[in-house]
Amino acid sequence: MDIKQLRSFIHIAELGSLSRAADRLNLSQPALSRQLNLLEENLNTQLLERTGRGVKLTEAGRILAERARVILGDLARLEADISERRDHITGHVNIGLPPSAGIVITGALVEAVRDRYPELSLSIAEDLTGDIQEGLLSGRLDVGALHDGMISRSLHSEPLWREDLFLISHPSLVPENATEIAFEDVVRLPLIMPTPKHGLRAKMQEAAFRAGRPLMPVVEADALRVLVDLAQRGLGHTVLPRSSLVAELSTGRLKARRITQPGMARTVMLSWLQDRPLSAGTKAVIDTLRDLVGTMPIGN
Repeated sequence: MDIKQLRSFIHIAELGSLSRAADRLNLSQPALSRQLNLLEENLNTQLLERTGRGVKLTEAGRILAERARVILGDLARLEADISERRDHITGHVNIGLPPSAGIVITGALVEAVRDRYPELSLSIAEDLTGDIQEGLLSGRLDVGALHDGMISRSLHSEPLWREDLFLISHPSLVPENATEIAFEDVVRLPLIMPTPKHGLRAKMQEAAFRAGRPLMPVVEADALRVLVDLAQRGLGHTVLPRSSLVAELSTGRLKARRITQPGMARTVMLSWLQDRPLSAGTKAVIDTLRDLVGTMPIGN
């Protein structure tokens, strides 16, 4: 079996679609189909069944997908261990951070990496968690921060920090001395929310479904600065962690109320592709992030 074929098969199995897997891998669909056909010929068995909605795994395909993830993960760790040189870290690392996490960690991360590894260069992309996940899976990003939820099984993920979510409002819209608000009261308010592809919206949608309440934002916006600006104008309320609004909250431009019944929280996850060997530079960034989180007042 060819390692490239195994990696391609994992993406097909995860997405259930040859065309979507080809887009993710930046391959033409005929080229990806040839890889799949060669893999099936080598194994002398059918791995996928075509359906009207894409493809699904056969029993042999399911077994191969489970074993291949283990094999590719072991191979990546082996290659990284053999090639690692910790005495002289150079190269370039591409990092993906969602805006709310970026506000908290980017400056400290760049400062620490420049201090520890002056010959290591960084590119930092600020994007939605869904786009960061696609960047990791396609190889465009080396490491990224995602919010807990629907994280691909092809990614290794470990918790960085947990953050409570708060209702963020213009001070004129907050009753005096109010510090909490029940979720059922939140969904009755005019909300400014990210679009459904955003992890925060999905979390709010799930909580609303469980409460038997509709979630109907008056404005949708995926840019953090837009959510904050509209809330500051008193055009509605939004939901964010307090850590991404330190300046606005400390100066009284916005007020935060903890959401209760149920409480809302999410976990920021450090993630990278399991079957891709980590360079020494990427390992250095990961270690630096872990160290930083242990020393910073992040979270609740």
